[in-house]
Amino acid sequence: MNIARNRYRVLIICSLLILGIAISVTYNVAINKIEKAYQENVAEGIIEAKKNFLKDTVNNVILVIERMQDEQTSYYTHLAEDIKKELDGLYTADKGDFLNSSVDLIDKNDNFSVIIIENEGGGILYSSVAATQDDGALGEEESTSIRNSSSVFSQFEYGEYTVIIYVEKENLDKIVKEQIHDEIHSFKFSNDAYIWVNEVINYNGGDNYAIRRVHPNLKDTEGMYLSTNMTDIEGNHPYLTELEGIKQNGELFFNYFFKKNNSDAVSEKITYAKLYPEYDWIIAMGVHLDDVESLVNQSTAQNARYINYIMMVVAAIIALLIGIVLFFVSLFEKWYFKKTSKALNDEIYRDVLTIAYNRKGAESHLKSAFSSYRDINQNVAIIMLDIDDFKKINDECGHNTGDIVLKQTAELLNRHIRNTDYLCRWGGDEFLIICHGLREDDVIPFTNKLLNVVSEFEYECSDNNHKRSITISMGVSSFKNSDTDYNDSIIRADKALYRSKAQGKNCVTVEQ
Repeated sequence: MNIARNRYRVLIICSLLILGIAISVTYNVAINKIEKAYQENVAEGIIEAKKNFLKDTVNNVILVIERMQDEQTSYYTHLAEDIKKELDGLYTADKGDFLNSSVDLIDKNDNFSVIIIENEGGGILYSSVAATQDDGALGEEESTSIRNSSSVFSQFEYGEYTVIIYVEKENLDKIVKEQIHDEIHSFKFSNDAYIWVNEVINYNGGDNYAIRRVHPNLKDTEGMYLSTNMTDIEGNHPYLTELEGIKQNGELFFNYFFKKNNSDAVSEKITYAKLYPEYDWIIAMGVHLDDVESLVNQSTAQNARYINYIMMVVAAIIALLIGIVLFFVSLFEKWYFKKTSKALNDEIYRDVLTIAYNRKGAESHLKSAFSSYRDINQNVAIIMLDIDDFKKINDECGHNTGDIVLKQTAELLNRHIRNTDYLCRWGGDEFLIICHGLREDDVIPFTNKLLNVVSEFEYECSDNNHKRSITISMGVSSFKNSDTDYNDSIIRADKALYRSKAQGKNCVTVEQ
């Protein structure tokens, strides 16, 4: 009996051991699979967030380039108009010396080219570039070529002379390229990320197929020629991969190994590259991937606490607990990606039309200013203004003209406020100027100056060439001890603005 009982006990113990081992193995296999799937999903999500960040940043750089082009074209167009006004004065003052004096005037503007033609014979009297026919005349074909290759082109008649001034697109592009070079070098990103630019000179690849134009990590190599035969430490051909992808789709994501910024360490990085055809530029940005594993491990460590808890629970509810863990994992992933997306997509604080700060930018400055007022009693002057009868401009001249008036009014105000002041577009035709350190005695002179400056501005209605002027009304307030937040001062400035409207417009009212 004892022998049989002992055998039975041994059988029970062995069965329990086998069952325990089976449950343990099954559990571990299941847990390992779940953990592996979790790690893969987290890793894929992190990489996808990095890819979105890279793509958005490169596309924003392209938008910056286009904005710089528009700004330079606008600048030189206005400069050409100013030169014409001076030429008008020179011709009126002394027609006989107009040729010499006009050459002296235009030559002061380095980026302008000038050609002066004698109307009677068509001969070129002066040219700042060697772009004339053998007979010394400017042919129609050559004139058309100059016009087509210029970003800014103006032609004026002065009696026996025709004056042509223009800025070649190549010169304007050079200015923009220098600006974007400095802009990219000023960018700061975490995790050794940076933007670089290569200019393609031979889309067939090979040696010297491109020039490295911008590279914050390897500044000393800017200007060097690149080859599609170059390899990384793993034998990959990143430049060849990049060029083929650009030729096929105009953009691509790809991986390769490269030196870290400010370090000799080499690690794998993921890169997004996009072609900017106008400059033959490949604009790219990459981030290293060596932090993905640590981020996944951090997430997995938190999940492991739930797993250890499950191991202490009755085997009958293991499946239920796994489901709960997966539910919390899902919540964690949503929270993580929401947090990551917020960090990677910082709000842009500039108004697209006027380039002034937008309302969010204004609120950010106001919150900071109100905090300083509470902490150290440092007050600010808050000037709220809008364009008088702006709706009439839109109704009679069209919204395009209205947009032009808004943009140029903002530019005018920006030129006449102080460096420490913030011009913000509050909404519609309403602007806000936040003035740090503006003394109470200086408020009226300062605002009257702005009133006068704006009243001298003229615009043309789209349906005729008749010039019109505008005026603005202003309301001024500042923080008070009784204010709960900055909105109280905004309300007072708004009321002061409407009192200015009621008093006949084109004036300023200071809230008492």
